[in-house]
Amino acid sequence: MRLGRVRVLHEYVIDLDNKEMVDHAKEALAEDIFSAVKYNEVGHLLEIDRDGHGLEESDIADFLKEGENENE
Repeated sequence: MRLGRVRVLHEYVIDLDNKEMVDHAKEALAEDIFSAVKYNEVGHLLEIDRDGHGLEESDIADFLKEGENENE
């Protein structure tokens, strides 16, 4: 078994000392994700990270393991 991650990759660089900028970036990020879902464009936000360093099989979410034996 090779472990990795599927993750959402979308980000904005911000000034952590500027609370208004941080809040604005958080809102923009949420809007970007909602828009991608609405227009079925989520694929470009997703990334497969094949570096499984430090991951264990127990880290896999239970809902992803449901029906696992059906595919064998």
